[in-house]
Amino acid sequence: MSSLMEEPALDPPPGVTPNFIDTGGDHAVGYGIIIASSLISTLAVVARLVSSAIAKKFVIEDFLMVAALGVFAGNQYITYDLTIYPGMWTHQWNIQNGFLPHFLYNIHLGAVFYGPCAMCIKVAILVNWLRVFVPRDQRNHIWWILQILIWTNVVFYIITTLTEIFRCWPRQAIWDPWFEPVHCPVDVEAQNIATSVLNFISDTTILAMPQWIIWKLQLSASRKWGLSLLFVIGVGAWVFGVVRTVYFVKLLSSEDVTYQMSGVAIWTIWEITTGFLIMGIPAIPRVVKTIPKSDSIVSFFRSLTSRGSQPSGESPAAPPRQFYKPTSRRRGLWEITDLDTHDLVSMSSVDGANNDVTHLRVELAGDQPSKQQTV
Repeated sequence: MSSLMEEPALDPPPGVTPNFIDTGGDHAVGYGIIIASSLISTLAVVARLVSSAIAKKFVIEDFLMVAALGVFAGNQYITYDLTIYPGMWTHQWNIQNGFLPHFLYNIHLGAVFYGPCAMCIKVAILVNWLRVFVPRDQRNHIWWILQILIWTNVVFYIITTLTEIFRCWPRQAIWDPWFEPVHCPVDVEAQNIATSVLNFISDTTILAMPQWIIWKLQLSASRKWGLSLLFVIGVGAWVFGVVRTVYFVKLLSSEDVTYQMSGVAIWTIWEITTGFLIMGIPAIPRVVKTIPKSDSIVSFFRSLTSRGSQPSGESPAAPPRQFYKPTSRRRGLWEITDLDTHDLVSMSSVDGANNDVTHLRVELAGDQPSKQQTV
């Protein structure tokens, strides 16, 4: 048995000699991805919490994001451990059979962590969409779509997490290929395919629904573009989810598990990180406004932009007639403030009722100023 543990975990191709010391894994890429994604995710959650604290209003999405970040930290530690040895993109013939249980155990933990993390992030986003896009006390078709997606994600990820934990009995057989006797009734491949399909559906909805609603609003093109760009980060989650699925399909048809799993792990990390950004980006402007002299810096860059866009020899155009007295300075085209705001963009063209926006405020220059309306 000891000699078996010292053999390569996979037969190498003809002419290739296994190297258990220098496995050929990429350590720098792994460290870079872990550090970058951890910083981005943490800053996104901190920005949202600080923004909520400033507004003195915490909602369930904030707590879901904190829970997701905690679970994500566990996943990052697992990735870090495998980056140390054998490294990203390591061929399986460059590790010994004795290391395989440790590798498979970490992969098992990563799968267990993924379910709760993805569930918390997606439920937080979908609940936030309910606050932003569904009028109060109304159960229109958007409300029903979001409710179905919320509870589908909750039930699905709870079930798949439990089945991952108990997919073999005794559980040691999950990560120990030589453990006997064993009973594994769960089809892990089918479960992972189902997870990819649900991710595609929910990511597509998270990407498409805000755009569909925004472009039906009775607003000028500039305002629609400003709102649309606020939600465009959802494209990243959709793309990363699709790429993750592609690598997972490759994994199913490959014996080189350690190599193909690197692609699944990397794109899973970026998919989750983008989910944090979807919730964190709308909170950043309010946080920036609390930084001393931030208004002066923004005004400086705005003045440079306005000078550069004004043709030489022409006098500045007269400002539009003010129909109301602004409570603060006029904002630029892409400036966003957020949290604890109401009645900003009309939803009457979609649902015929006003709606409450808790984490989103957009005031776009270039249109006639009007009374604040709701999104």
